Amino acid sequence: MPTNLGAPLGSGLGDLFDLTGGVGALSGSYVAPKAVWLPAMKAKGLEISGTFTRQVGSISMELVLTNKALQVMSDFAIQFNRNSFGLAPAAPLQVHAPLAPNQSVEISLPLNTVGSVMKMDPLNNLQVAVKNNIDVFYFSTLYPLHILFVEDGKMERQMFLATWKDIPNENEAQFQIKDCSLNADAISVKLQGSNVFTIAKRNVEGQDMLYQSLKLTNGIWVLAELRIQPSNPSFTDLEVRTL
Repeated sequence: MPTNLGAPLGSGLGDLFDLTGGVGALSGSYVAPKAVWLPAMKAKGLEISGTFTRQVGSISMELVLTNKALQVMSDFAIQFNRNSFGLAPAAPLQVHAPLAPNQSVEISLPLNTVGSVMKMDPLNNLQVAVKNNIDVFYFSTLYPLHILFVEDGKMERQMFLATWKDIPNENEAQFQIKDCSLNADAISVKLQGSNVFTIAKRNVEGQDMLYQSLKLTNGIWVLAELRIQPSNPSFTDLEVRTL
């Protein structure tokens, strides 16, 4: 990870730590609403919207393809450029029938992390090429980093304590989360749904402190401290340290 850690929340963690709601607010992995990634006006009538999910260790790109042209679309294929975590399609883009004008189709495209790696700016930038019988079209999107949080990211307590102290200051970043209406236990449950695990909890001078760990698909660990003020839920402090 870069020594400048000013980007974690802006690189997809912002949605995850939006502790006020979202799909799977109290259970399951957070799923952002679908967004338009490729407008029809830029792709000769093909509109693509989508989001990303992680369920039971499997990453997927959830797509909606819409034909807003006057001709039938067929022969679809998809390819990713090299990216920071090696995200790549794990199967071909399966559109089983030609897409007629004004027709939409929903597709769940499985992904893996064994593709070619190249550091992107920002880290979670993904460049995509989609082909059909009309042309090849390109778009880029930002994937939420929590789809890369693996299920065995709970660090052993003693290792967490030792590691937290050893991480240098340049690998630390602090953020403030506004309008958090959940208490410490509800926050812990919600984040565990996205493989952010609570290692310890304590109360210091009226503040609830949650110490948490997560591990990315490439083996990098991230440790976090959440400071929650029960009397003032408008502000929750987050400190992140990256190994």
